[in-house]
Amino acid sequence: MLKVLHDEQFDELFQIIEQSFPIDEYRPYESQRALLSQPHYRIFAYEKDRELAGFLATWEGPEFIFIEHFAVKERFRNGGLGSKLLQDFLKQQRKPVVLEIELPEEELEKRRANFYKRNGFNLNPWSYVQPALAKGQSPVPLVIMSYPEPLQVQQFQSFKDWVYTNVYSFI
Repeated sequence: MLKVLHDEQFDELFQIIEQSFPIDEYRPYESQRALLSQPHYRIFAYEKDRELAGFLATWEGPEFIFIEHFAVKERFRNGGLGSKLLQDFLKQQRKPVVLEIELPEEELEKRRANFYKRNGFNLNPWSYVQPALAKGQSPVPLVIMSYPEPLQVQQFQSFKDWVYTNVYSFI
């Protein structure tokens, strides 16, 4: 079952972030930890054998739930845990869910897009760039996936405006 992350689990969570994402896709330790005090930011964690096995880091906006990070610890991957966690999370949401992925051009990125498609997400056609999250990092071209329906252009623009104002303002 997904539970809200306890502050004392943050170091373990940050290790999963470092192992799961390119450096341009997450904030430095102190900046990432500081998000825990933001009222619309929540981390849902899943423990297996008293070990943090996976998590979803989310932001709740007025119209959307934004999954900023979702990862399963490497030793727990490829056993269906990611789909289970994602489906459990989606069943609890009353708003559309939006996430970003790298452009599905290479094999790993195509596999990631297909994972989300198998879990009910839709790949949306608009280009999108995550700004650099810290000094020395680079902006990242991404695409938006949404659940349960594809976004209409107005919804995409609303999400983009909201995420740039509310999520990426913590840079």
